[in-house]
Amino acid sequence: MTNQFADKIIGIIVPAYNPNMVHLKELIHRLKSLNLPHEVEILIVDDGSSLPISKNDFSQDIQILRHVVNKGKGAGLRTGFVHFMKKDVVYLVITIDADLQHPPEIIPDFIQAYEKGKGELIIGYRRRALSIMPFHRIFSNMFTSLIISTLTGQLIKDSQNGFRLHGREILQKVQLKEDGFQMESEILIKAGWRGFRIGFVPMPTIYSQEKSSINNVKDTLNFILLILKFLRERLFR
Repeated sequence: MTNQFADKIIGIIVPAYNPNMVHLKELIHRLKSLNLPHEVEILIVDDGSSLPISKNDFSQDIQILRHVVNKGKGAGLRTGFVHFMKKDVVYLVITIDADLQHPPEIIPDFIQAYEKGKGELIIGYRRRALSIMPFHRIFSNMFTSLIISTLTGQLIKDSQNGFRLHGREILQKVQLKEDGFQMESEILIKAGWRGFRIGFVPMPTIYSQEKSSINNVKDTLNFILLILKFLRERLFR
């Protein structure tokens, strides 16, 4: 740890919508068990779950913010970003999904990569193996990663992974508007256009048997529309 980051706090956002509570409780326990070089604040953003997530569900000290209605993952993440950016001592924010597909034990690798200057935005990079990852997810990931790599001029290895570390400066300077899953592409593109470096750390490829909230056809179409919108804004601003 360098003096530059002494006495700083790490914010961790867990966006959740009707989560498997067994998985969510295990995730919070594992996050609390990490031996990290800085103080950690964990925030669950309940995006309008039919049964509201309560602090009583957890033995540990955590924070919960709730949307009255479901607004989308992007909106949930923005709520978390705004919450943490109000605190000057928070120098980076990590986002991690509630379904245990993101092993929290590799968070130290994210922090080390950031503090060594590997990037202002660090993303987990999963191996695309047919034996683990469904083909349609491999194709979608490769397609979106190729497009975003072309747009940003940086090699984007895994554009669809929500396990990320965001430096404070990115969250202060990149204006985010998208409410759905497309927000994770939005921040990549806008950060790249602003000249922020995007780095990666390897992580296991884990897929649970739970039904995904992603609609591949609809979300791919939305991604294409998103790209066209950003290009129009960039060309005619």
